Order: sequence, then C-alpha cells, then structure tokens
Amino acid sequence: MKTNIVSAVWAGAFVLTCGSTYAQNNTQTLSQSGASNLATITQTGNASSSTGIQTGSLNTLTVNQLGTQVATAARQTGNRNAITQDQIGEARSTAEATQLGDRNTLVQSQRLGPFNRVTGTQTGVDNVLSQIQSGNGNTGTAAQIGSRNASQQLQQGRENLVSVVQTGNDNEAIQTQASLGNTASLTTAGNDNRAHQSQSAIGNTAAGTQIGNANALTQTQNGEADRATATQVGSRNVATQQQLQGSAFGTNRATIEQDGDDNDAQQLQNGPFTVGNTAFIDQDGNSHTARQEQIGGRNAAQTYQGAEGQRSTVYQAGNDNVSLVKQNHP
Repeated sequence: MKTNIVSAVWAGAFVLTCGSTYAQNNTQTLSQSGASNLATITQTGNASSSTGIQTGSLNTLTVNQLGTQVATAARQTGNRNAITQDQIGEARSTAEATQLGDRNTLVQSQRLGPFNRVTGTQTGVDNVLSQIQSGNGNTGTAAQIGSRNASQQLQQGRENLVSVVQTGNDNEAIQTQASLGNTASLTTAGNDNRAHQSQSAIGNTAAGTQIGNANALTQTQNGEADRATATQVGSRNVATQQQLQGSAFGTNRATIEQDGDDNDAQQLQNGPFTVGNTAFIDQDGNSHTARQEQIGGRNAAQTYQGAEGQRSTVYQAGNDNVSLVKQNHP
C-alpha cells in the first residue's frame, strides 16, 4: 500500500482513515482554525482526493470515499456547521460543499456509476441542504442564501440535471428526478415559499420561478419530453401542473405565469395518447383562479385573465379540442 499524502493544519480534532490495503495514491488536505472543530476523512480506492477547510468553532466535516479518481472539497466558515460527503462506487465523480454562517447542515451522497457532479453552497443561518444522486452522469447544483431555508435534491438514473437557488428566509424546495435526461430548475426569492418538482421517464423539463412571499409551486411530470414552466411574481400564489402520461413522442406543454397576489392556477394533462396537448395560463392582477384539465389527444387550452376577481374552469376530454378564455385581459 502506498502512503497517503496528508497535509493538515488545524485546531481541533482530525481523524484520517486509509480504509484498507486497497487504498493507493489518495491525497487529503485539511486546514482547521478555531476551537473544537472535528474532521473525519475515510478514503478507500485509488487516486482520490479530499480537501477540507474549517474556520470557526464546533464545526464538523465527515468524508467517506470509495472509488477511483473521486474528489471532494469542503469549506466551512462560522460556528456549529456540519458537512457530510459520501461517495461510494463512484468513478471520476466530484462533490463540492461550501457553508458560510452558523448552524448550517449540508449532506451530499453519490452512489453507483461514474461522472456524477454535485455542488452545494449555503450562506446564512440554520439552512439545511441534502443532495443525493445515484446512477451515471448526473449533475446537482444548489445555492441557499438566508436563514432557515431547506432544500432536497434526489436524482436516480442517467444524465439528469437539477438546480435550485433560494434567496430569503424559511423557503423549502424538493426536487426529485428518475430515469434519463431530465432537467429541473428552480429559483426562489422571498420568504415562506414552497416548491416541489418531480419528474420521471425520459427527457422532461421543468422550470420554476417564485418571487415574493408565501407562494406554493408543484410540478409533476411522468411522461416523455414533457415541458412545464411556471413563474410567480407576488405573494400567496399557488400553481400546480401535472402531466401524468405522455406518448413515445410526448409533446405535452404547460405554462403558468402569475403576477400579483392570491392567484391560483392548476393544469392537468393526462391520457394514453397525449400528443398535441398544450395548456397556457396567464394571470395579471389579484385574486384570479383558473383550472384546466385535458384528457386525450391534440387538445389546446389558453386562459388570459386581467383586472380582478376572475374565475375560469376548462375541461376537455377527447380529440381535437380547442378552448380560449379571455376575461378583461389587455
């Protein structure tokens, strides 16, 4: 067994575990300044690297790596922060974690196949971030700025991409993807916002943006090549999009845009032959409500609502349906 290269400057506790006689050419660099910081590094495999920097007091860093050419990097500044990085069976995968503030928690876990990438950044107080990936070629990116924000990213499969940016306080985001080639992105700015994005099957795309306070967004896609986009600017808006089944050519589209306060929009598209379904809702002003549900094929529904206090409900089942609703829209 070749000797691991260890470079460490610390005030606190540090534990290095080589793992077993299979560890070769692994490198570890650790720098700790402050009081009562703890770092535990375990590496088993070949040509892997780990870098850790902790500044402050009572911070904890735990790294467990098994594989070939895997790399972790962690940096914490503040007090009582915790980072856990776990890579098992990965080849050429990387995990990067950065925390600035106090009492933040970040967990990164990658399993199975090669070329997974995960990056997490938290700035503030009492933020929680979990990033879990299994499969090949998946990429997860997360950034949280503020206090008491929570984000969870879970990906299984191949070549999936997920990203989230949360700025403000008390925001929550959950992103789940499975299968192949899915993309989910979420941007939140404000306080007390909730967002949930879930995608399975192949080639789906979901993009969500929330600016304001107390907004709620849910996007669920289970077909192929579905597209869902939701934008909420204001407060207390609710948007729900579900595209539950697509064909081999899955061409479902759903778009929601809401400006103002207390808007509510929901869209559901379903059916064994969903080619041609399209749903679009645009609500400007306050206190609008719109419902659209399409089951079958080649449906299209559009809703525009302006002024105040509008209500709209559209239901279509069958083939070749078209519906358009305008209410005092400029």
